[in-house]
Amino acid sequence: MQSFSSLFPQLASDLASELRATGRAELAVGLEAANVRAVTFDRDADAGSIALELPRELNTADRNAAGVEVGKGVPLSGLHHAYLEIDTFGRVIGVEVLTPSPELRSALQWLASGDRWSGP
Repeated sequence: MQSFSSLFPQLASDLASELRATGRAELAVGLEAANVRAVTFDRDADAGSIALELPRELNTADRNAAGVEVGKGVPLSGLHHAYLEIDTFGRVIGVEVLTPSPELRSALQWLASGDRWSGP
């Protein structure tokens, strides 16, 4: 499994910088530590989705008590038009990119195509 920062270095850097600038440093740290689980790209919508997995697992009590599901989203207004998916424990579990740059679009399409990226 590859890290988000190694597969998408510019996106990771830009998003982390924006998060820190808006007082969300804990999300930036989580994003930088995350691994990429899967990548999809919708050509019609010109949008990509990156499913993330954090290296720190939840303990059994936390998983059983509340379950792990998408709790909220955090829109980012930087040049990537990204939207972070946050779970009920406040961890970044995904990144959606709307209207990506040509370079990012190419990377998303390549990673999402066929079986080139299958995650863990």
